[in-house]
Amino acid sequence: MSDNADNLTDRLRRSAGTDAPAPDLSPDLVASAPTRRAPRLVNHGRTTRFASASLTAVAAVAVGSLVIANPFAPRDPLFTAAAAGAPGATEASAMADEARIALWIDYDYVAGPGLGTDGGSGGVYQLQRVGTPEQVLADVADQFGVDGAVGQTSYFDPAWPSYVVGPEDGSGPSITVTWSGTGNWWYNNPAAYPAPVCELVSYETENGTEEFEECVAPEIPASESLAPSEAEARSQAAELFAEMGLNVEPADVRVMADAWQTMATANLVVDGVATAIDYSVAWSPLGEIAWAYGHSIEVVERGDFGTVSPTEAVDRLDDGRWYGAGGPDYQGGMNILAAESGLARDAVPAPGAPDTSVSSPVDEPGAPAEPAPTEPGVVEPEPTEPAPTEPSEEPIVEPTTEPAPLPEPEQVTVTVDSAEATLLLLWDADGNAWLVPGYAMQHPDGFWNTIVSLVEGVIELPPPFEGEITPFLED
Repeated sequence: MSDNADNLTDRLRRSAGTDAPAPDLSPDLVASAPTRRAPRLVNHGRTTRFASASLTAVAAVAVGSLVIANPFAPRDPLFTAAAAGAPGATEASAMADEARIALWIDYDYVAGPGLGTDGGSGGVYQLQRVGTPEQVLADVADQFGVDGAVGQTSYFDPAWPSYVVGPEDGSGPSITVTWSGTGNWWYNNPAAYPAPVCELVSYETENGTEEFEECVAPEIPASESLAPSEAEARSQAAELFAEMGLNVEPADVRVMADAWQTMATANLVVDGVATAIDYSVAWSPLGEIAWAYGHSIEVVERGDFGTVSPTEAVDRLDDGRWYGAGGPDYQGGMNILAAESGLARDAVPAPGAPDTSVSSPVDEPGAPAEPAPTEPGVVEPEPTEPAPTEPSEEPIVEPTTEPAPLPEPEQVTVTVDSAEATLLLLWDADGNAWLVPGYAMQHPDGFWNTIVSLVEGVIELPPPFEGEITPFLED
């Protein structure tokens, strides 16, 4: 072995900090070390990536004489994820819990034999607010032609600071911005819709005839609507979103239209992935913009980090702390009332069966319900006093505040056969928004489970939920 090789071996022994003999390096390994590709390292404290490794590090990795940390794992967690239900927590966490327990269904997720077993890496992005709330309001107000001074909203809170331009009572156009999270803003124009048509409605009561005012928004036929066409809505929305900081092509704008509004929506795309951050605008049948919303953010890359395999991610489906919000491809289809649940079957009539559910129109507060109509020519019988009954000998059961015992959940095993890599929206404990790598796994019932795939240690999870989940069951 040459003198250079001997010197390199000595340096490796000293760097290990031990007197134990290091393994001998073969001449071929040392001679070929300069031509070997250096491992790709990431500086997690800045947005700039760099690759650097010395000849010694390469040789040490090759022979295993030193333990090198995972280059995709940070020394400290990037952030602490928000607990479900805490300010800034994602709605996906709550929806995931709903999906998992549904109505007394306990899903047991298992990885299918064809699911991938290899991990990898993925980019993490922080969505940082830009500007000031005053500047954002000024820009949006200029875009929509809203006049007025910037002030705090009536529900302003230092932990949830919100500001407004225009009236808050709906008497005119207004813009609000919440200066936390993504600095989201909201424009509202009540005058964009046709004025409601009101009339007095009379009904009989024991005390005589009473009246109340009933107001209904008039429906404008599609042939008379002044709202933009689908193509026009795509083009106008793309132009508006560009003014607000989101550059999209008209073809990437989704349009939905009905008798009441034409709505156009586009999502923030990062690294080729449509994320859960969306911008939207809606026109009324009068052709006016009725409302719009967006965000005040810039995307800051925080580096690449290790990810677990899809098979490992399946184990996280039982822990709501790993859930994030997926983009438009993985939203919708949430089956809150599981079809397998007996309660759900009772609540939803079978196809073709008459609907026996009872519904009532939404009346103004305090307005009494209208009497049930009767068929012409049918004389309603006079009410009669109920016949007296004998005292019951059954013991009287005192009312109790104890809840009724809950049924045992149905155990359902779900085999996960596929997982799609994507970016998920996640909130930290301080209310800031992040985009992190994850997997989308479709449930047989149609909804998607969206699970963060970062290796443990990249983010700090909140403490596990230890309380009881009580469903909202009607009496």
